[in-house]
Amino acid sequence: MMITKLGAVALVAVLSLSPPLEQDPAAEIAALKRQIQELREQQAQMQRELTAIKNFLQALTQGARQQQQQGPEVAGLVGAMVPTAGEPALGSPSAAVTVIEISDFHCPFCKRQTQQTFPQLQSEYINTGKVQYLFVDYPIAQLHPTAARSHEAAACAGDQGKYWQMHASLFNSPVAKDDAALIEQAKRIGLDVARFTDCLSNGRHAEAVRASVARMEQLGIGGTPMTVVGYTPAPGQPMKVERYIYGAQSYPEFKKAIDSLLSAR
Repeated sequence: MMITKLGAVALVAVLSLSPPLEQDPAAEIAALKRQIQELREQQAQMQRELTAIKNFLQALTQGARQQQQQGPEVAGLVGAMVPTAGEPALGSPSAAVTVIEISDFHCPFCKRQTQQTFPQLQSEYINTGKVQYLFVDYPIAQLHPTAARSHEAAACAGDQGKYWQMHASLFNSPVAKDDAALIEQAKRIGLDVARFTDCLSNGRHAEAVRASVARMEQLGIGGTPMTVVGYTPAPGQPMKVERYIYGAQSYPEFKKAIDSLLSAR
Protein backbone atom coordinates (compact mmCIF):
# COMPACT_ATOMS: atom_id res chain seq x y z
CA MET A 1 0.00 0.00 0.00
CA MET A 2 2.80 2.39 0.93
CA ILE A 3 4.66 1.49 -2.27
CA THR A 4 1.57 2.24 -4.31
CA LYS A 5 1.24 5.68 -2.72
CA LEU A 6 4.89 6.45 -3.31
CA GLY A 7 4.52 5.43 -6.94
CA ALA A 8 1.60 7.72 -7.38
CA VAL A 9 3.51 10.61 -5.87
CA ALA A 10 6.45 9.95 -8.12
CA LEU A 11 4.21 9.86 -11.16
CA VAL A 12 2.73 13.24 -10.26
CA ALA A 13 6.19 14.68 -9.77
CA VAL A 14 7.37 13.42 -13.11
CA LEU A 15 4.31 14.82 -14.84
CA SER A 16 4.79 18.20 -13.18
CA LEU A 17 8.35 18.40 -14.40
CA SER A 18 7.51 17.35 -17.92
CA PRO A 19 7.24 20.07 -20.59
CA PRO A 20 3.71 21.12 -21.50
CA LEU A 21 2.06 19.50 -24.42
CA GLU A 22 2.49 21.52 -27.61
CA GLN A 23 -0.57 23.60 -28.69
CA ASP A 24 -1.90 24.00 -32.20
CA PRO A 25 0.41 26.57 -33.94
CA ALA A 26 -2.54 28.05 -35.84
CA ALA A 27 -4.40 28.63 -32.56
CA GLU A 28 -1.35 30.31 -31.03
CA ILE A 29 -0.99 32.64 -34.04
CA ALA A 30 -4.66 33.49 -33.90
CA ALA A 31 -4.38 34.27 -30.18
CA LEU A 32 -1.36 36.49 -30.79
CA LYS A 33 -3.20 38.33 -33.54
CA ARG A 34 -6.13 38.94 -31.19
CA GLN A 35 -3.80 40.30 -28.52
CA ILE A 36 -2.05 42.58 -31.02
CA GLN A 37 -5.40 43.87 -32.28
CA GLU A 38 -6.54 44.55 -28.71
CA LEU A 39 -3.32 46.44 -28.01
CA ARG A 40 -3.77 48.49 -31.15
CA GLU A 41 -7.35 49.37 -30.20
CA GLN A 42 -6.25 50.34 -26.71
CA GLN A 43 -3.45 52.48 -28.16
CA ALA A 44 -5.86 54.18 -30.56
CA GLN A 45 -8.28 54.89 -27.72
CA MET A 46 -5.48 56.36 -25.59
CA GLN A 47 -4.42 58.54 -28.52
CA ARG A 48 -7.97 59.81 -28.98
CA GLU A 49 -8.20 60.64 -25.28
CA LEU A 50 -4.82 62.41 -25.30
CA THR A 51 -5.85 64.42 -28.37
CA ALA A 52 -9.11 65.42 -26.69
CA ILE A 53 -7.23 66.52 -23.55
CA LYS A 54 -4.72 68.47 -25.65
CA ASN A 55 -7.47 70.26 -27.57
CA PHE A 56 -9.29 71.07 -24.35
CA LEU A 57 -6.17 72.56 -22.75
CA GLN A 58 -5.36 74.54 -25.89
CA ALA A 59 -8.88 75.95 -25.95
CA LEU A 60 -8.58 76.99 -22.32
CA THR A 61 -5.19 78.61 -22.93
CA GLN A 62 -6.36 80.38 -26.07
CA GLY A 63 -9.51 81.61 -24.36
CA ALA A 64 -7.53 82.94 -21.40
CA ARG A 65 -5.03 84.63 -23.73
CA GLN A 66 -7.81 86.16 -25.82
CA GLN A 67 -9.60 87.38 -22.70
CA GLN A 68 -6.37 88.93 -21.45
CA GLN A 69 -5.76 90.64 -24.78
CA GLN A 70 -9.27 91.90 -25.36
CA GLY A 71 -9.95 92.82 -21.78
CA PRO A 72 -13.21 92.39 -19.93
CA GLU A 73 -16.46 92.47 -21.82
CA VAL A 74 -18.32 95.73 -21.32
CA ALA A 75 -21.99 94.85 -21.16
CA GLY A 76 -24.17 97.13 -23.24
CA LEU A 77 -21.33 99.03 -24.88
CA VAL A 78 -22.10 97.73 -28.36
CA GLY A 79 -25.16 99.68 -29.41
CA ALA A 80 -24.54 102.47 -26.90
CA MET A 81 -24.46 106.08 -28.05
CA VAL A 82 -21.23 108.01 -27.46
CA PRO A 83 -21.40 111.84 -27.62
CA THR A 84 -19.19 113.45 -30.26
CA ALA A 85 -20.11 117.14 -30.04
CA GLY A 86 -17.14 119.32 -29.22
CA GLU A 87 -14.60 116.48 -29.14
CA PRO A 88 -11.25 117.17 -30.85
CA ALA A 89 -11.21 115.46 -34.23
CA LEU A 90 -8.85 114.51 -37.03
CA GLY A 91 -9.80 113.49 -40.53
CA SER A 92 -12.80 114.14 -42.72
CA PRO A 93 -16.18 114.59 -40.99
CA SER A 94 -17.69 112.86 -44.03
CA ALA A 95 -15.58 109.70 -43.52
CA ALA A 96 -17.66 106.53 -43.47
CA VAL A 97 -16.31 105.36 -40.11
CA THR A 98 -15.49 107.17 -36.88
CA VAL A 99 -12.95 105.89 -34.37
CA ILE A 100 -13.14 107.32 -30.87
CA GLU A 101 -10.27 106.82 -28.45
CA ILE A 102 -11.29 107.14 -24.80
CA SER A 103 -8.01 107.85 -23.12
CA ASP A 104 -5.88 109.16 -20.25
CA PHE A 105 -2.75 111.21 -20.91
CA HIS A 106 -1.01 109.63 -17.89
CA CYS A 107 -1.89 106.04 -18.82
CA PRO A 108 1.21 104.13 -20.02
CA PHE A 109 -0.90 101.84 -22.23
CA CYS A 110 -2.53 104.87 -23.85
CA LYS A 111 0.94 106.24 -24.50
CA ARG A 112 1.99 102.97 -26.12
CA GLN A 113 -1.09 102.95 -28.32
CA THR A 114 -0.44 106.52 -29.42
CA GLN A 115 3.20 105.86 -30.21
CA GLN A 116 2.89 102.43 -31.82
CA THR A 117 -0.59 102.15 -33.33
CA PHE A 118 -1.88 105.64 -33.99
CA PRO A 119 0.69 106.50 -36.73
CA GLN A 120 -0.51 103.52 -38.81
CA LEU A 121 -4.15 104.42 -38.27
CA GLN A 122 -3.40 107.96 -39.32
CA SER A 123 -1.53 107.06 -42.49
CA GLU A 124 -3.86 104.30 -43.69
CA TYR A 125 -7.27 105.53 -42.60
CA ILE A 126 -7.37 109.11 -41.30
CA ASN A 127 -5.22 110.78 -43.94
CA THR A 128 -6.95 108.81 -46.70
CA GLY A 129 -10.42 110.05 -45.72
CA LYS A 130 -11.73 106.65 -44.61
CA VAL A 131 -11.88 107.40 -40.88
CA GLN A 132 -12.65 110.35 -38.66
CA TYR A 133 -10.73 110.12 -35.39
CA LEU A 134 -11.90 111.62 -32.09
CA PHE A 135 -10.21 111.79 -28.70
CA VAL A 136 -12.29 111.69 -25.50
CA ASP A 137 -10.98 112.70 -22.07
CA TYR A 138 -11.06 109.98 -19.45
CA PRO A 139 -8.41 110.68 -16.79
CA ILE A 140 -8.89 108.12 -14.03
CA ALA A 141 -8.16 109.95 -10.77
CA GLN A 142 -7.82 106.75 -8.72
CA LEU A 143 -4.88 105.69 -10.89
CA HIS A 144 -3.46 109.02 -12.05
CA PRO A 145 -4.36 111.80 -9.59
CA THR A 146 -2.86 114.64 -11.66
CA ALA A 147 -3.93 113.44 -15.11
CA ALA A 148 -7.00 115.69 -15.35
CA ARG A 149 -4.71 118.71 -15.39
CA SER A 150 -3.03 117.43 -18.57
CA HIS A 151 -6.43 117.08 -20.24
CA GLU A 152 -7.25 120.66 -19.27
CA ALA A 153 -3.89 121.73 -20.72
CA ALA A 154 -4.68 120.03 -24.04
CA ALA A 155 -8.01 121.88 -24.18
CA CYS A 156 -6.25 125.16 -23.40
CA ALA A 157 -3.86 124.49 -26.28
CA GLY A 158 -6.91 123.78 -28.43
CA ASP A 159 -8.13 127.30 -27.70
CA GLN A 160 -5.05 128.45 -29.61
CA GLY A 161 -5.52 125.94 -32.43
CA LYS A 162 -2.81 123.57 -31.23
CA TYR A 163 -4.70 120.77 -29.53
CA TRP A 164 -3.01 117.97 -31.47
CA GLN A 165 0.45 119.44 -30.96
CA MET A 166 -0.15 119.37 -27.20
CA HIS A 167 -1.69 115.91 -27.50
CA ALA A 168 1.53 114.65 -29.13
CA SER A 169 3.70 116.46 -26.60
CA LEU A 170 1.85 115.01 -23.61
CA PHE A 171 2.17 111.46 -24.89
CA ASN A 172 5.80 111.80 -25.98
CA SER A 173 7.11 113.55 -22.87
CA PRO A 174 7.55 112.38 -19.28
CA VAL A 175 4.31 112.56 -17.30
CA ALA A 176 3.56 116.19 -16.40
CA LYS A 177 2.84 116.13 -12.68
CA ASP A 178 2.44 119.87 -12.15
CA ASP A 179 1.53 123.07 -13.97
CA ALA A 180 5.18 124.04 -14.42
CA ALA A 181 5.78 120.96 -16.58
CA LEU A 182 2.67 121.75 -18.64
CA ILE A 183 3.74 125.35 -19.14
CA GLU A 184 7.15 124.15 -20.31
CA GLN A 185 5.46 121.98 -22.93
CA ALA A 186 3.31 124.93 -23.98
CA LYS A 187 6.50 126.89 -24.65
CA ARG A 188 7.97 124.09 -26.74
CA ILE A 189 4.98 123.89 -29.07
CA GLY A 190 4.86 127.67 -29.54
CA LEU A 191 1.77 128.66 -27.53
CA ASP A 192 1.10 132.10 -26.14
CA VAL A 193 2.32 131.15 -22.67
CA ALA A 194 0.55 133.96 -20.83
CA ARG A 195 -2.77 133.05 -22.41
CA PHE A 196 -2.18 129.34 -21.79
CA THR A 197 -1.24 129.92 -18.15
CA ASP A 198 -4.35 132.03 -17.61
CA CYS A 199 -6.54 129.31 -19.08
CA LEU A 200 -4.94 126.65 -16.91
CA SER A 201 -4.96 128.73 -13.73
CA ASN A 202 -8.63 129.66 -14.11
CA GLY A 203 -9.65 126.05 -14.68
CA ARG A 204 -11.49 127.03 -17.84
CA HIS A 205 -11.87 123.42 -19.02
CA ALA A 206 -11.96 121.62 -15.67
CA GLU A 207 -15.72 121.11 -15.67
CA ALA A 208 -15.72 119.84 -19.24
CA VAL A 209 -13.10 117.22 -18.33
CA ARG A 210 -15.10 116.12 -15.28
CA ALA A 211 -18.26 115.86 -17.38
CA SER A 212 -16.43 113.71 -19.93
CA VAL A 213 -15.29 111.35 -17.17
CA ALA A 214 -18.86 111.08 -15.88
CA ARG A 215 -20.19 110.21 -19.34
CA MET A 216 -17.63 107.45 -19.79
CA GLU A 217 -18.42 106.03 -16.36
CA GLN A 218 -22.10 105.93 -17.28
CA LEU A 219 -21.17 103.82 -20.30
CA GLY A 220 -19.55 101.31 -17.97
CA ILE A 221 -16.01 101.90 -19.18
CA GLY A 222 -13.57 101.08 -16.42
CA GLY A 223 -10.15 101.39 -18.04
CA THR A 224 -8.10 103.03 -20.74
CA PRO A 225 -7.44 103.02 -23.56
CA MET A 226 -10.86 102.05 -24.84
CA THR A 227 -11.43 102.53 -28.55
CA VAL A 228 -14.96 102.46 -29.94
CA VAL A 229 -15.77 102.23 -33.64
CA GLY A 230 -18.95 103.06 -35.49
CA TYR A 231 -20.44 104.72 -38.55
CA THR A 232 -19.93 108.46 -38.68
CA PRO A 233 -23.01 110.26 -37.36
CA ALA A 234 -24.36 113.61 -38.49
CA PRO A 235 -22.29 116.54 -37.17
CA GLY A 236 -22.76 116.99 -33.44
CA GLN A 237 -24.77 113.79 -33.05
CA PRO A 238 -23.72 110.82 -30.89
CA MET A 239 -22.15 107.79 -32.51
CA LYS A 240 -23.60 104.30 -32.14
CA VAL A 241 -20.91 101.84 -31.06
CA GLU A 242 -20.57 98.91 -33.48
CA ARG A 243 -17.21 97.55 -32.28
CA TYR A 244 -14.85 98.22 -29.41
CA ILE A 245 -11.22 97.46 -28.66
CA TYR A 246 -10.09 97.37 -25.06
CA GLY A 247 -6.47 98.11 -24.26
CA ALA A 248 -3.41 98.89 -26.34
CA GLN A 249 -3.90 96.12 -28.89
CA SER A 250 -1.83 95.48 -31.99
CA TYR A 251 -2.61 97.37 -35.18
CA PRO A 252 -4.31 94.37 -36.89
CA GLU A 253 -7.04 94.43 -34.23
CA PHE A 254 -7.92 98.01 -35.14
CA LYS A 255 -7.67 97.28 -38.83
CA LYS A 256 -10.02 94.31 -38.49
CA ALA A 257 -12.64 96.37 -36.64
CA ILE A 258 -12.49 99.25 -39.11
CA ASP A 259 -12.43 97.11 -42.24
CA SER A 260 -15.44 95.11 -41.06
CA LEU A 261 -17.52 98.31 -41.05
CA LEU A 262 -16.07 99.68 -44.27
CA SER A 263 -16.79 96.43 -46.12
CA ALA A 264 -20.34 96.34 -44.75
CA ARG A 265 -20.95 99.82 -46.14
